[in-house]
Amino acid sequence: MAGNNVIRLIAIQIITIIVLAALLFGGYIYYTNSINYVTSTDAQVDGTIVPITVPLSGTLSSWNGSVNTTVNAGDVLGMESNGSVLATNPSLVPLYKNKKMKAKINNAEMITSPITGTVIQNNATNGQMVQPGQILADVVNLNSLYITANIPETEIRHVSVGQRVDVNIDGIPNTTFQGTVEQIGNVTQSVFSLVPNVTTASGSYTKVLQRVPVKISLGNYSGKPLLPGMSAEVTIHVNNNN
Repeated sequence: MAGNNVIRLIAIQIITIIVLAALLFGGYIYYTNSINYVTSTDAQVDGTIVPITVPLSGTLSSWNGSVNTTVNAGDVLGMESNGSVLATNPSLVPLYKNKKMKAKINNAEMITSPITGTVIQNNATNGQMVQPGQILADVVNLNSLYITANIPETEIRHVSVGQRVDVNIDGIPNTTFQGTVEQIGNVTQSVFSLVPNVTTASGSYTKVLQRVPVKISLGNYSGKPLLPGMSAEVTIHVNNNN
C-alpha cells in the first residue's frame, strides 16, 4: 500500500513538472514572438484600381470593356458619340466657337485605358447613355499587387518601413510569400468608416481598438493565382530577424 502511494506521489510530481515545463515553454514562445513579430489576420490582397470614365455626356457607339480583357495603356475600350452633347450640356455652348472644342464635340470620343492591366469590372454596354464621372469599368495591374494589413494601434509603434514580412494567402495554401513593409498609414481605418464613432456626448461611448493600414509590397508571385480581395495573414519581423 505504501509503495502505491509513493508511485502515485512520484507520478503527480512528474505530471506537475511536465505541466510547469509546458507553461514555461509556452510563455517563452509567446514572449519571443511578441518582441520579434507583429502578426495580423486582418489583411488582404490589394491593387491600384483605376476607373474608366468619360469627360462629356453621350452615347456609347461601341464598347469592348468586357471582364478579364487585358489592355495596354492607351488601348481603345470604346467610342462615345457626343454629337448631342450641346443639348445635354448647355454650359458648353460658349465654348463651341473654339475650333478644338468644336472638333471634339462633333467627333466621336475615344475611351482609352490609362494603365496597362486587366478589366476586373464592367458596368457599361454598347448603346448606353453615359455621364461624366460615371464608372464604365475598372482596370487593375495584376502584376503589381500588394498587401494591405490592418495592424492594432497598440502594436503599430513596432512597425517600420523596410521590415521583412511573411505573407500567407488563404486561397493559396502551403505557400509563404516574402514581402516588405512599404508604407504605414497616417490615420486609422475608422476615420474612413461610413458609420461615425459614438462620442462620449451620447452617453454610450465604448472604447474600440483601432487599426492602422500598412502597405506591404510582395516579392515575385508570377504564376500564382493571386487576386485582389483575397484574405491574407502577415507576420512582420519587427527586428528583421531571420
